[in-house]
Amino acid sequence: MNPVLPHDILSHIAELLAPLPKDTVIGVAVSGGSDSVALLLALRAALPEAPLRAATVDHGLRIEAKQEAQWVSELCAELGVDHSILRINDLPMGPNLQARARCARYDALAAWGQDMACSCICLGHSQTDVAESFLMRLARGSGIDGLSEMRRRWTDRGMEWLRPLLAFSRTNLQDLLRAQGQGWCNDPSNEDPAFMRVRMRQAAPDLDALGLTGLRLAKTATRMRYVQEALEFSVRELWPQVAKIDFTDVLFDRKALCRLPREYVERMLADALNWISGQPYRPRNAALLRCIAAKKTMTLHGCVLIPQSGNVLRISREFSAVEGLVTQADLPWDSRLSMVNSKKSYEIRALGPSGLGQCPTWRDTGRPRLALLSSPSVWHGPTLLAAPMAQFGQKDVLEVVSPPWE
Repeated sequence: MNPVLPHDILSHIAELLAPLPKDTVIGVAVSGGSDSVALLLALRAALPEAPLRAATVDHGLRIEAKQEAQWVSELCAELGVDHSILRINDLPMGPNLQARARCARYDALAAWGQDMACSCICLGHSQTDVAESFLMRLARGSGIDGLSEMRRRWTDRGMEWLRPLLAFSRTNLQDLLRAQGQGWCNDPSNEDPAFMRVRMRQAAPDLDALGLTGLRLAKTATRMRYVQEALEFSVRELWPQVAKIDFTDVLFDRKALCRLPREYVERMLADALNWISGQPYRPRNAALLRCIAAKKTMTLHGCVLIPQSGNVLRISREFSAVEGLVTQADLPWDSRLSMVNSKKSYEIRALGPSGLGQCPTWRDTGRPRLALLSSPSVWHGPTLLAAPMAQFGQKDVLEVVSPPWE
């Protein structure tokens, strides 16, 4: 089967993937819906010689999912594309099911992509998804980051991800499939008004009549992405003026920070909290602002924020978040730490009260006790070998991953 598709889609995909080596293995996630089926056909037509691998994720949440995965498998066989079905069997029902399913889906796809030696995995999100996401986040009161267009290209879970079809609406893609005589699977949940995205989809005709078309909303989301990029650029320039890194902590000059526009303050605090905690999502803005104004120690996002003399605000890891975290020295600890020239019999742990009690000169460091309790330390069984922040043992035994703004 050799699909014949419009030149604009083929040239767009070919241009997007041009930087990749010609023999690179390209992965594509195919649910069976119209967008992902159109992506599969477009990739096969645009790159007829490229090694292409497809995967369908079955979350085990719908009876129809097994049949849809088999349908995709048969389509891939017609196209000469290797296909895998990735089954997720341990996804419990409960709150935030869609978010948990999405996280599990990306985990499964990333692991599959690495097994297949894929250089990237392509996802079938369309311009319509951009418009719907914009409306959903607008309804939640999101700021610039939430209203920005979906990322077209990014790296996560050790894999590069691409969304080649963001310039094309779902209507465009379905028309393309009909012209090819190609069907697709319809997920019944796409018609269930219990989901916010479905309600936004159903409101589209009324919004179109007001001039809020999918294309216009998508263009606005693109403009928001440009604003987001400009903010990130200027924030990187500001970091040295308002903050510094103290091993695993971030120290803000509170006075300098508060002179900045509110958007910068929120963004920099959120970046610091995310780097220290390892969490991908930022805390709510109201919580951020309470912390910057507070004159007492507070906890937020798995971190502790400690006011110090000289208008300094120190952000450290919260001890309770790492109290029981122990890793072998050759493995990363708390996402950011690794050991240099390690022995496998050594372990990395939070220093804790017992470890701090073995560091007689910790007060000379000027660092508060709360920050030192959660600081990383190296142990051999019950013996403390090094606690760099508490001025004990070898100072350069641990290496910290640099923050994203450096």
